[in-house]
Amino acid sequence: MVDNTDEEHNENPTNNQSENPSNEIVPVSDTETITPNQVTENMEVHHHAHHDGKKNWKTYFWEFLMLFFAVFCGFLAEYQLEHVIENKREKRYMKSMVEDLKQDSAFLVLSIEKLIPYHLQWLDSTVNLLQSPEIKNNGRLVYQAFLVATGWTYNFHPTERTLSQLHSAGFHLIRNTSATYAISKLEKQYKILNTQTKPYLENLQNDIDISAWVFADRVVTDNIATTAFKNFSESSVDLQLSDVPESATINVENKEGIKSYIEQLKKYGFYVQYVMKVGQVVLLRDISKTIEVLEKEYHLK
Repeated sequence: MVDNTDEEHNENPTNNQSENPSNEIVPVSDTETITPNQVTENMEVHHHAHHDGKKNWKTYFWEFLMLFFAVFCGFLAEYQLEHVIENKREKRYMKSMVEDLKQDSAFLVLSIEKLIPYHLQWLDSTVNLLQSPEIKNNGRLVYQAFLVATGWTYNFHPTERTLSQLHSAGFHLIRNTSATYAISKLEKQYKILNTQTKPYLENLQNDIDISAWVFADRVVTDNIATTAFKNFSESSVDLQLSDVPESATINVENKEGIKSYIEQLKKYGFYVQYVMKVGQVVLLRDISKTIEVLEKEYHLK
């Protein structure tokens, strides 16, 4: 019995290995070889919805719509930026305009309240001295009076710094209708003063200067005037009686010439009082209104 058993073990030496698969060695030749084509075949391929590669009209429409909105939004952004820049530029011009107007306003107040009354007073003094029986003995006083009274010219010159810039750049920069109307109206007043009032006043002054030679010595007058204009300030001359030499005498022989000169002085005084002064009062009112409009419309206060 024992011998038979040993023979069975020897005839089946590999049975024990077969029964234990974990220790079994697999030959290399039996391993499955995987090629790149097989990997590609096993991968999942995603196809687009349109297998034929063609776009329908809806796709084209949406692409056009998105492109249109992109361009339109860019245009709006550029327009808005330009609008902001123009607003700032317009406000800067109006701020400069208000500064100019305030400067003009300050001078007009000075002219109306001080300069014009000052010269009218000296005009009256000149007329009274020339009409006085003691005219020959008051020669120095007459020279002082008529040189101070007539030793000035048209004393208002508008500040046109901003106006000239607007004319150069174009008034289209002012888009506020109230501001445009106020500035245009004011500019008309400036034009009237420069084209009508100023030339007429200068002609009257020239006539007065020429007519003065009927009683005044020209050389003495020129010397006194040179001294007077050294003290020129605020469109006015300051001439002291001590600045008038004893050689300043009056020729009383030409009574008709003196009488004509007095009439010219009266005409000149009337013009200064009722044309020039009134014109400046009206101009000052218009300037004040314009300043109010610009400060209100552009929030400059």
